[in-house]
Amino acid sequence: MKMRSVLSVNNLEWKPFQVEGSQGFEFKFGIIGKEYTDAYSVDLVRVAPGGFSPVHIDYDNHSFYFIEGEGVVTIIDKRWEVGPGSVVKIPFGVIHSIENVGDVDLLFITIYDPPRNR
Repeated sequence: MKMRSVLSVNNLEWKPFQVEGSQGFEFKFGIIGKEYTDAYSVDLVRVAPGGFSPVHIDYDNHSFYFIEGEGVVTIIDKRWEVGPGSVVKIPFGVIHSIENVGDVDLLFITIYDPPRNR
């Protein structure tokens, strides 16, 4: 696969992505993927107002960088309010969830280590 050094996420389609117990999630998968590195991957995520993930565990490290909106991230049993400029780090195997508590879309970048291939 040929790597593009510059791309506009505006040219990528939003793809609905639902796991059991979640609501309102869409992704732009592979903003950075295996065509560039085997160390990590990056997706753009949009959560509709009222959207949420269930409490769950992922088997990778991942981080969120919030661009727009207001949300609450729960890690183990602690809740944090997040918004533009917030960074969240979730280690491998830690229980967590995310919800959009605002009136507009919650938009954030997710970085996965090791990379997720979707």
